Amino acid sequence: MPWWSPLAKGLSYFPFFFLYGLSNLIAFALQTLGYRRKVIENNLALAFPNMGIEEMRKTTTTFYKHVADIMVESIKSLSISPRALRKRVRMKHPELFEALHKEKKGVMLIMGHYANFEWVALAMPLLVPHPTFAVYGRIKNPNVNHWVVRLRERFGLKLFQMKDTYDFMLNQKTEAPLYVFMADQAPHKGKIKYRAPFFNIPTPTHLGAEKLAKTCDLAVVFIHVERVKRGNYEITPKLLFDNPQNTEEYQITNAHVAELEQLIRQRPGHWLWSHKRWKNL
Repeated sequence: MPWWSPLAKGLSYFPFFFLYGLSNLIAFALQTLGYRRKVIENNLALAFPNMGIEEMRKTTTTFYKHVADIMVESIKSLSISPRALRKRVRMKHPELFEALHKEKKGVMLIMGHYANFEWVALAMPLLVPHPTFAVYGRIKNPNVNHWVVRLRERFGLKLFQMKDTYDFMLNQKTEAPLYVFMADQAPHKGKIKYRAPFFNIPTPTHLGAEKLAKTCDLAVVFIHVERVKRGNYEITPKLLFDNPQNTEEYQITNAHVAELEQLIRQRPGHWLWSHKRWKNL
């Protein structure tokens, strides 16, 4: 257990108004210190070449506030109840998943690092009838890794390591599983096999979600996540393909990348601009 774990657990019992006060201080510190400001501004300039200085400043400020809220909401995850999480992360049109489950159809659920992606993944087993799994990158520190896995699996989500993805999914015996994939990470430079159009930029993109959806015959669903108000999120699922094996090459990848771009354009400050998405152009 990390040394700071008891402190985080203690903080998690504080009410939301206190945690959001802490979030305001964190956001102020991040902005004052210019946390990854150059990366954020370079990314925004690439994605929105016509964005003015004032709009970029406002978007950057929104981003820092958003990241600070994710931090304190992640702390709250340590003690939040299933009932409380369901109230704060709501699923529109749950009948989509109910129908797929009734047909015994597995799901490739694709999302991006948008809104509170941690809460969405944490809550997913509470919102869908499918057994729910998610891929994750192992953290080098074993104590921190164990702590993070325990946190993310609190409500029934089962994690598997990125390096085990194909073996895990191809040998899956569970009926109608649902896999949560964050599909907006950049592949390693030596593993780039395709560049999808993303903000009019040919962007290196992972093909794993498409390949596994076809191989495992999984319905492809993209989820739009909207921050309704502070600490409250609404998920709108969109069925992209119910028969992925009949799609053309890259069709699934292009479709989910386009959905993510559409989502980001609506509220740019809620995407994770601090990671170097276009580092391998």
